[in-house]
Amino acid sequence: MKKLIMASVAAMALAAVAETTPVMASLVTPAQAPSSDFDVEGFRLSLIYGQCGKFTGLDIGVANVALDDFTGVGIGGVNVTFGSMNGAQIGVVNWQDDLADSWDARSKGAQVGILNCAASFCGVQVGALNVSSRAIYGVQDAYVNFARDVRGLQAAYLNVATGGFKGLQFGLINYVGTMESGLQVGIVNVISGNGWFPVLPIVNGGF
Repeated sequence: MKKLIMASVAAMALAAVAETTPVMASLVTPAQAPSSDFDVEGFRLSLIYGQCGKFTGLDIGVANVALDDFTGVGIGGVNVTFGSMNGAQIGVVNWQDDLADSWDARSKGAQVGILNCAASFCGVQVGALNVSSRAIYGVQDAYVNFARDVRGLQAAYLNVATGGFKGLQFGLINYVGTMESGLQVGIVNVISGNGWFPVLPIVNGGF
């Protein structure tokens, strides 16, 4: 019985080790080694499209997908994670969508690209279009910024915060659902829920 238990423990340990790889190379999933069931702790190269579980390290490729949490730096045409993102995504399209659907599960770091999309994000988004479906804690800098709740700075031609806002909006057109504390500086400044006035040119706000 003792030998059987020890053998079972050893088998489980080997299985746990086998689920993680230091290196992954992909042409187009499933044409990759090892398979997409593995987590990566180290380096991944995706020549066209690569997919893995959890990722930690340096991720380079045309289309990089992590089905779980991402920690590290992703550089590619398209960077996608379906867990939390802690680090940096640099590419044409950077996408973080937390499938856990937890408002407090904030990703932390930077997204730099043409389109940057995150759920609840703490850090910096720099691009042409920045989107945060829940809340942004930090800076959005683009041609168009869109978020639900904002704690920080939005700078763009068009800034939209449909929920609560604390901080500064700087742009041509600024829109806030509820101004909790902050200022809008722009040509047209709209605060639908409260604030000094529903619409003001140049400066609007509320405290």
